Amino acid sequence: MMAAMTPATVLIFCATLASVGTGSAVLYELNADGSASLSPAEIITRFVLLLALSLSGIYAARQSGLPGSLVLTSENRWTAIRDFMIYGVWPGLVLGVVNYLMFFGYRYSPLVQPGVRNIGSAYDSLVVSLNAAVSEEVLFRLFIVSALVLFLRQIYEKVFHVWPRLSALAPGVVALVASSLVFAVAHNVYGFTAAFFGGMVLGILYMNGGVESAIAAHFVANLLFFSASYLN
Repeated sequence: MMAAMTPATVLIFCATLASVGTGSAVLYELNADGSASLSPAEIITRFVLLLALSLSGIYAARQSGLPGSLVLTSENRWTAIRDFMIYGVWPGLVLGVVNYLMFFGYRYSPLVQPGVRNIGSAYDSLVVSLNAAVSEEVLFRLFIVSALVLFLRQIYEKVFHVWPRLSALAPGVVALVASSLVFAVAHNVYGFTAAFFGGMVLGILYMNGGVESAIAAHFVANLLFFSASYLN
């Protein structure tokens, strides 16, 4: 059986997410210029921000009926592993292949971020993929999707209480589209369309398989695409 969702387990889980996200950011910066470009204050600030986003996202997910986290909500370890594969690893492989087929020819475009365009080793690909997957999924899926679903569900239940089906479905759909638009805007013109549709897919995976699945799908997709595109 998995551990019960207690305040202690939630805090440990969110602190782990924040630690991995902060650590991957430090590794990314070190790998980019060979020096510690993040100051101790910036590292602490990033950790606190990711921790706050994670805690808020888990709370909002719990209040809105989303799983939020496989680790915190699955009935047993094997169910969590199964869902992690179904909603994380396998979709990530598919997304990676799709990205490769669609964007391989643009891999050296000046619009691509230098940190991506200059990938030259498996370690580069690993660090860039991990940094993007953890930080972006905590922000855009765990926090923004969960908060939007919770907020919109309360609004829809008050305004459209006579249409319970609309109140149940519309908040999730609107949250998916809105969070994907924000996700796309955060990327440049080159990545807008891919980020929007990728955000929709990752949002659906998050809503069904928790933040771990979304992180895994994002990480696997990036790692496959970057490795196949930039490593000879």
